[in-house]
Amino acid sequence: MLRSDERLPFPLPAAVPLEAPADFVTRLNDHGIRVDHSVIARIGDYLARLLAMNAQMNLTAIDNPEAAWEKHAFDALTLVPLLENVGPGSFLADIGSGGGLPGIPLAIARPDLHVTLIESTQKKAAFLSAVSKALGLSHVQVNAERAEKLATGPLRGTFDIVTARAVARLSELVPITAPFVKPGGRLLLIKGQKANDELNDARRVLVKSKTRHVQTIGTPTGRIVVLEKM
Repeated sequence: MLRSDERLPFPLPAAVPLEAPADFVTRLNDHGIRVDHSVIARIGDYLARLLAMNAQMNLTAIDNPEAAWEKHAFDALTLVPLLENVGPGSFLADIGSGGGLPGIPLAIARPDLHVTLIESTQKKAAFLSAVSKALGLSHVQVNAERAEKLATGPLRGTFDIVTARAVARLSELVPITAPFVKPGGRLLLIKGQKANDELNDARRVLVKSKTRHVQTIGTPTGRIVVLEKM
């Protein structure tokens, strides 16, 4: 596993941290999401670096700062309440992390967790390593291999929480993500409005992967499918 400080230097473009929309914290609080203002500031720094690098390589389809706060930051932070019972020192993996979502905002919000970002595209993984180092996220590691391969190695069954967003349909995503979770651990999968349809299609896959559906939570930005490893 490669730590963020073990990669070759990857130049990040200069970027002025983004300021959150005026009602951002209020909206978070309205949905039971409690984070410090320092967390919001660091996420603004991350979003600025993400959008600046996006001009050079394809990290996100979103290039508007306001949309980035809503569809990236808010979306990622909807997982924070689901981590309240996850103790310090626990292990979280973000599968198919791409530009770092939801993994980096969660790492900023929960510096007491060990966070692994799994992203097979080398350039994206290099960005993740560089931006983690720039943000001082020493508890973040980046692994630039395919999840399917890693799931058969020493990372299998080692994580308390696994997250994924916009990776694949549940019928394809669960077999990729479930092997990483400890028995009793949970998968927090951010999906869109068709989450229930995807769940129905994935019933047999859930059984085969030894997972059970705990709940589906509606948020302002989508749906969170919560699964538990049996």
